[in-house]
Amino acid sequence: MNVTDKAKDPWLVLLFSLPSERASERVGVWRKLQRYGALPLPSSGYVLPAGAQNQENFEWLAASIRGSKGKASVLQVQSMDDLPPEVLQEQFREARAADYQALIKEVRKLKPAAKGSSPQVSRYRRRFEEIASLDFFDSPLRAKAEEALARAERPLSVPQPESKRRLSKTDYQNRIWITRPRPGIDRVSSAWLIAR
Repeated sequence: MNVTDKAKDPWLVLLFSLPSERASERVGVWRKLQRYGALPLPSSGYVLPAGAQNQENFEWLAASIRGSKGKASVLQVQSMDDLPPEVLQEQFREARAADYQALIKEVRKLKPAAKGSSPQVSRYRRRFEEIASLDFFDSPLRAKAEEALARAERPLSVPQPESKRRLSKTDYQNRIWITRPRPGIDRVSSAWLIAR
C-alpha cells in the first residue's frame, strides 16, 4: 500500500449531494463554487488546486451542505486517471480567460468621460482583483486585462492651447453681437458672431 505525502496532493475535490427539495441551497452552493473558481468534474464534484484558502473554502462549504441535510466530502487527490494535471490546468486557464475577456470588453466600452478615477473604473479594478485571485495557473489574458485597466485609469489629457496670446481690443471690434430685446444686467454673458 502506497502512502501519499499530503504536500504532494495537488488537488482538492468536493463531492456532495443535497435533497431534491433543497433547490435554493443547491443554487447557493453552486454560486459559492463559482465564486471560489472551482471547476466541475465530468462525473460529479468540483475540483480546486490544493492550498490553505481553497481547503478552508471547501471545508466550510461542506459543513454548510451537511447543515442543509446533505452529504459532503472534501478529498485530497494526487491525480485523476482521466484528467492529467496539464489538462486540468488548461481548463482553469480557459475558465479565467472567459472572465478576463468579459472584463476587457466592458473596460473598452467605457466612454472617455468615465475614464480616470471614476467609480466605474474602481469597480472594474475590484472585479479584476477577484478574477486574478482565482487565476491559479496564470492565464495569458491577465496581462491584457491589466493593460486595459491601466489605460482606463489614466486621466484624460486635456489639450493645452498651443500659445497664449494677448487679447487685443481690435479682435472684438466690427462684430455682430446677439442680445435679447431690452437686455438687463446679464448683457455681459451674451454671445457674439463673426461678421462676414
